[in-house]
Amino acid sequence: MPELPEVETIRRQLDEVLRGKVLTDIEVLREKSFSGVPKRILGFEIEEVKRRSKVIQIVFKNIEDSVIIHLKMTGQLIYITGEKRISGGHPSPDWVGELPSKHTRAVWTFKDGSKLFFNDMRVFGWMRVVDKDKYEKEAKSLVPDVIDKEFTREYFFDLLKKTKKPIKLLLLDQDKIGGLGNIYVNDALYDAEIRPDRKADSLNPKESQKLHDSVIKIIKLGIKYGGASASNYVQVTGLGGTYQDYFLVYKKEGQVCKRCGDKIKKMKQGGRGTFYCPGCQK
Repeated sequence: MPELPEVETIRRQLDEVLRGKVLTDIEVLREKSFSGVPKRILGFEIEEVKRRSKVIQIVFKNIEDSVIIHLKMTGQLIYITGEKRISGGHPSPDWVGELPSKHTRAVWTFKDGSKLFFNDMRVFGWMRVVDKDKYEKEAKSLVPDVIDKEFTREYFFDLLKKTKKPIKLLLLDQDKIGGLGNIYVNDALYDAEIRPDRKADSLNPKESQKLHDSVIKIIKLGIKYGGASASNYVQVTGLGGTYQDYFLVYKKEGQVCKRCGDKIKKMKQGGRGTFYCPGCQK
C-alpha cells in the first residue's frame, strides 16, 4: 500500500495535470469500485487535487461535490493525453499496456480528449462522489496525519500513555495516527533510538518528544524524495521515488549500523518485517 509520502507525491503530480480539465464522461466498469452519481460532476472543471491521510480528493469549481479516492493495496491512476502517459500506484504491466485493461474499474474522459484510468487488480480501492457534508464527515473520521498541526507532542504522548501495545504497532495503527507505513516507521524509530518492540506506555516524555520529532522528520524526507520505489509504488510521472537511497535501517539486515557499529537485525511484528539496531535502539 502506498504510504503518506507516496500518496502526497501522487497528489502533487495529479494536481499539475488535472487542474483546469473539464470532466465530460465517467465510465464505471466495476460498480464495487465506484459509488455515487457520476453525472453530478460532469461538465465541471477541476479546481485542485487535495489529500487527507491516504485519501485523495478531487475538487471541482462551482459545486460542492467532489471525488475521493483510496488506492488501497493495488490501485493505480494513469493519465493519458496523446502519446504522453503518466502513472502512479501499484506497479504492473498496465503502466505501459493498452487501456482499458481487465483491471480498469473506471475511465474519466475530459473535454480535451485526455483520460484518467482507475485500475485496481484486487478491487480493494475505491472512488466515491461525495457532497460537502459527506466529505467533511469522512474527513472528521480520519485521525490527524503526522504532518498535520493537530499532531502535537501532547497529542502523541497522550496516545502512548493509553496503550501497552509495542510502539511500532501503535505507529502503524491508522485508527490512531494517520499516514505512517512500515518503511517510515522503521526509520523513525531508528532515528529516535527506540526499539520497535518497546511498550508504548514505557516511553518517558523526553523519548516521546524525540520520537514525535523523528516521525515528522522522516515523513518529510520521504515527501522530499518522492517516496520509495522499493515498495509497490511508482509516482505519477512513472519514475520511482528515491527515498530508498536514504533508508536508515529498512531492509538493511546484517549491515553495520553507522551510528554504533552493531549489526542491524530483523524481526517480525504484526506480520511485517521490522528492522532495528540492537546496539543503539533501547
